[in-house]
Amino acid sequence: GIGGTFQYGYNISIINAPTSYIQMFMNETWLERTGAPLESDMILLLWSFTVSAYPLGGLTGAVVAGPMAIMLGRKMSLLVNNVFVIVAAVLSGFSQTAKSFEMIMLSRFFTGVNAGVSMNIQPMYLAESAPKKLRGAVALTSASFTALGLVLGQVVGLRELLGGEESWPFLLASNAVPALIQLMALPWFPESPRYLLIDRGDRESCI
Repeated sequence: GIGGTFQYGYNISIINAPTSYIQMFMNETWLERTGAPLESDMILLLWSFTVSAYPLGGLTGAVVAGPMAIMLGRKMSLLVNNVFVIVAAVLSGFSQTAKSFEMIMLSRFFTGVNAGVSMNIQPMYLAESAPKKLRGAVALTSASFTALGLVLGQVVGLRELLGGEESWPFLLASNAVPALIQLMALPWFPESPRYLLIDRGDRESCI
C-alpha cells in the first residue's frame, strides 16, 4: 500500500501547499523568457493545466491498468508502475533548476498515471492474494493507505518542513520515497495465485 494507494492520497495533498510559490515561479520563468510578466488570468490558466494533468494521468493509468495486470501480472505491474512516479519526481525536482514549469505539468501527468494504475491493481492484488478469512479486511487497507497519504502529504507540506519557498521542488519530488520503499519490499511478496492459475495456467506456482 505504501507505494500504491498511499501515493494517490499523498500526491493530492502535496500540490496544495506550494500553490503560490509555483505560480510565482511560472511568472518569473515567463518574465525571463519573454521580458514580460504573465497576466493573472494566464497564471491561473497555467495552474489549472498543472492541476488538471493529475486526473488526466489518472484516467490514462486506469485505462492501461487492466492490460498491464494481465500481461505483467499484479505484482510486476505495481513494480513497473513506480517508474512513472520516479520519472515524475525527477522532473518536478529539477524543474526550478531547469527553469521550466512545463516539467511540473508533465510530472503531474506521470504522477496521475501512477495513481490510476495503483488504484486499480493494488486492490486486485490484495483481494486475490489474501487468505479467505482476511480478504475483506486486507482489501479495505487500500482506503486506509489513501487516507494516510492525504494526512502525511498535508504534514510534509507544512512550511516548517518541505512547503517553504525554497524547498517546494523537494516536496513535489518526495513521492519517490514511497516508490523506492515499494521497489525494495514488494519483490519479496508472492504473485497473485489467481493470476498464476487463470492468466498463466501455472497450477503448480498457484498452489
